[in-house]
Amino acid sequence: MNFNWQRAILQITLGIGVTLILLFASATTSRVHEQERKIHAGATREPQSADPASSFFEIVLESSPIGQLSAGFTGIAPSMHLIRLDATRPLSNIDPIENPARRRFGRIDFSFAFLVFLPIALIPLCYMIYRKCMARGDADKLSSGRTKLSDFIIERILLPILGSGGLVFLVTIACFYSSGLRLNDNELLARLSLWSLLTALYLICWMLLFAFLLVRSATFASATIQYAAIFLLVVFVIPQFIQSIELAIERPKGRLPLIVERRKLTAEVKADDKDGIDRFLTRQGFAPLNWSEPLTKAQSVALLNLRIEEKIAPKLKEFEDNVRKLDEMAIIGSWISPYTIAQFGVDDLAGTGLSRYSSFRTEAIAFHERWRKYALGFIAKRQILDYDSLRNAPKFKSAGEDSGQVFLMGGLRCLYFIVLALMLTIGISRELKKILPRRKKAAR
Repeated sequence: MNFNWQRAILQITLGIGVTLILLFASATTSRVHEQERKIHAGATREPQSADPASSFFEIVLESSPIGQLSAGFTGIAPSMHLIRLDATRPLSNIDPIENPARRRFGRIDFSFAFLVFLPIALIPLCYMIYRKCMARGDADKLSSGRTKLSDFIIERILLPILGSGGLVFLVTIACFYSSGLRLNDNELLARLSLWSLLTALYLICWMLLFAFLLVRSATFASATIQYAAIFLLVVFVIPQFIQSIELAIERPKGRLPLIVERRKLTAEVKADDKDGIDRFLTRQGFAPLNWSEPLTKAQSVALLNLRIEEKIAPKLKEFEDNVRKLDEMAIIGSWISPYTIAQFGVDDLAGTGLSRYSSFRTEAIAFHERWRKYALGFIAKRQILDYDSLRNAPKFKSAGEDSGQVFLMGGLRCLYFIVLALMLTIGISRELKKILPRRKKAAR
């Protein structure tokens, strides 16, 4: 028996390549979440001024404990975990986002390694299996009936793939622990298990697709070309096409129109308009000011900003409705491509998905409205924020993520890939029946 050094070198090179990519992806994702933790640690969580006209603080979307699994949407811009609240300024400084599945390209994180790199790494793995089978004459043995199909699948296909899968599993576990991931909670363990199942089913579907194309094709090169074309279509073209349709239906409204409108109103609304200020306070349910004492500069600026925000409120609501619609369309559109289904799935399970951030953003806007109304009461009475008023001030409490909904959506996404895998398996079985002889004929 001759040892094939060329094949051994190829196998070792592939193993080293997969290991390095996973290690690099783990390091990249860990750095992103370390940056998030530093931002959170330095957040100003309490008002820093007794003057309600100029007090500010920050609210934070806490970093997910298993964020290493996928950097996700918020990992792209970790500062968006943190929203600074001024007593008299709105949350109108955040642009609508694009489809988050497309914002990952160009950065190798864990989700990229599993959902983009490993399907590509299947090509050389399948090539090694194919060459080994051809060298041993397995095709002739199958066609003549000397080898059972079940034995062929187990010995020639499953065992080499399980060996490679074992390498990926061990390196992944090592990456998790080296990056500080500790499973000290049943929910975290359940999320990790579902994340593993989802990524495994996703990769199995790619393997079955390659096997289906190889059975149908005359050569390995032909199957590879078809596989590469489908990969580009699923991972790159379809997500881009989905977003193009979304943007055609609902154009994103950026903050530039808000800035232009604000500047226009700043020129129109006068800070020293006493009648305008009294009318504004009356509309808000407060008594007109006592003008025997002049306003401080901070109070004057705060009331000017509040009057401007009252006038710009319809455009701001339109802006926020647009952001919400784009988020919803991105989530719905993700079901069209297997890649985006997997990408949104691993993001949600890792706690870094779009749905979690959208929920946090909605809660932040609602809290800001409560805080602004609370601060306005003190501004209208020219009072400061003493200890009692700070103690009774609105406190931000995030409702958190609905874990049941996350597991439900994760289960549905796994079911999608199970159905897809079954369809590919049936297709492979039908193609094999056309090629391989029936048992009765083989026995003769």
